[in-house]
Amino acid sequence: MEHEKIVSETISYSINVANSAVESLRVSNDLKTVVRVYDDGKIGIAGRIGEGDDGELLCAAKENLSQGVPYPCNLTADVVRNEDASCKIIDGSEMVFSCRSLVKRLSEAHPDFIFSNKINTENCHITYTNSLNTSYDFKSDSIVISLTIKAAESANIMDLGYGTYQNYYDEDAICRDVDKLLSVYRVKEEIPQDVPVIISADIIQYALPDVIAEKYLSGASIFNGKLGQQVFASGLNVAVDRTVGNKMNIPFFDAEGTVCQGDKFFLIRHGEICGLFTYKRSASNFNLPLSGNVSDRFDGVPSFSVSDTKTYITCDSLKELVKGKAIYVALTSGGDMTPSGDLGLPVMLAYIYEDGKLTATLPEFTLSGNIFDVFGKDFIGIARNDAFEYLDETVVVTKFKVNK
Repeated sequence: MEHEKIVSETISYSINVANSAVESLRVSNDLKTVVRVYDDGKIGIAGRIGEGDDGELLCAAKENLSQGVPYPCNLTADVVRNEDASCKIIDGSEMVFSCRSLVKRLSEAHPDFIFSNKINTENCHITYTNSLNTSYDFKSDSIVISLTIKAAESANIMDLGYGTYQNYYDEDAICRDVDKLLSVYRVKEEIPQDVPVIISADIIQYALPDVIAEKYLSGASIFNGKLGQQVFASGLNVAVDRTVGNKMNIPFFDAEGTVCQGDKFFLIRHGEICGLFTYKRSASNFNLPLSGNVSDRFDGVPSFSVSDTKTYITCDSLKELVKGKAIYVALTSGGDMTPSGDLGLPVMLAYIYEDGKLTATLPEFTLSGNIFDVFGKDFIGIARNDAFEYLDETVVVTKFKVNK
């Protein structure tokens, strides 16, 4: 009988902002422990929130073997690795002061707008150990800026927002970024025609469920029969990337203790479908490599997470990639993709982008296009969003049909 244990501890400081003022601070320490045992091709799982006796948790997991849930063991043996990506972003004792300073600057610079929502810092510590002498240890810090912004004259709950996920804090850069948004918010233009669209590269995630091994091998995927074939532009590269520092609070190992070679597993390389999402059960059933993107369910069988994926840039600068005028999509809501790959994206907020900066705000519209065209014949490239300074985002430049 073998076993493994995952311990995740997150210490967070959460500032609530309401009506352009810091309203409250909430401090929390979330500790979660999951133990899994394996015997005779079966798995038993037990979880705990907070402190407790690990021996009792192990006994509970052993008892749960009686449920008869089939699962392969395949534990990694004799590997030790520690990664510390922690960095002091804002000391907890200074959190209220720092956030008050930011909100005060924003409200004084833009008195005709109201700022609300959350600013959070997190200190994350995740460990994995198993009975075959493997031990992983990972530490990381992050800050999430998530501000909703409402024009003073507006009847809406919110009109726009500013949000980012970083491992450092720069009040000046945040203020400059927000100024770029608000300085053109009341400058209105009509929607231009036949221009490129700049949108978060995360739209590829509409297609990623179709590279789950079970869905693909059942014939239900839009990529059915296309594994090993180029279906997108050669500039599209997407991987499960757990490289330390790639994304905050994402460890180099997944919830099954899987570590891929080079901390990466490519799903799409140069436009070719080259890999499928797997976890240990599907990898064993279908004789496939592990993709290393399993999330840690508290008391259930491991499941997938697509949040660990990365879409790689083709150009260092958005300004270099986009020549002339383009539509910059800032906020979408309720988008969807049909089984044939047709995308529909309602755009709540968009701007004119020209010569490396935002120049005007556009009325609401919808975007439509097929995923094979958006990342195929209409694909222009992918770049870091250098229209902003502190905002950490990768954007794709492509063509869509714009529906007014």
